[in-house]
Amino acid sequence: MSTAIVKEQIRKLTNLEEQDWQDFESILQAFEYRQGHTLVKIGHPVHAIYFIAEGAVKVFTLNGEEEINLDFAFPNMFVTAYHSFITRTPSLVGLETLTDVKGYYFEYQHLQELYQKSHTAERIGRLLAEQQYIRKYLRELSFLKFTAQERYVQLLSEHAEIAQQIPIKYIASYLGIAPESLSRIRKQLSGK
Repeated sequence: MSTAIVKEQIRKLTNLEEQDWQDFESILQAFEYRQGHTLVKIGHPVHAIYFIAEGAVKVFTLNGEEEINLDFAFPNMFVTAYHSFITRTPSLVGLETLTDVKGYYFEYQHLQELYQKSHTAERIGRLLAEQQYIRKYLRELSFLKFTAQERYVQLLSEHAEIAQQIPIKYIASYLGIAPESLSRIRKQLSGK
């Protein structure tokens, strides 16, 4: 696995001089986890941002004993519990691998040191935060504008291969519906 995949995603955000990339690359650390691995535990502070090169991660919270899936991270996406990462407080959400996952992460302290050294790094950090804000905004808007079926079709159109590997209960929770409702949607879409 090469860091070139991370470089490509960052270059989509901003022009990147080779020295700036080398500085950023120096804080990247590779990871590889099996399905079911906890990246972020609810109630613990978050120390890293993860870049998913392969696989899928769920972002969830708990309402009593009920797990509510807030988001998924798929290949070529950055993910963390941003509130905890930024505020340095215990996380209100958890992150867990839904499949075997490979990628890179960088730690808060190393990122802050890089920010002190490079205005380009600060710009990358800001653009990544903006990207996360836009993603969250569009997700919230989708709940107001689209049906669960439309949201499901959108998920499949963007991440069909990975979405097929995610258990139905997690997708249903993400869509804000019961698993039985998602089963009906799937049947309608397949024409059965």
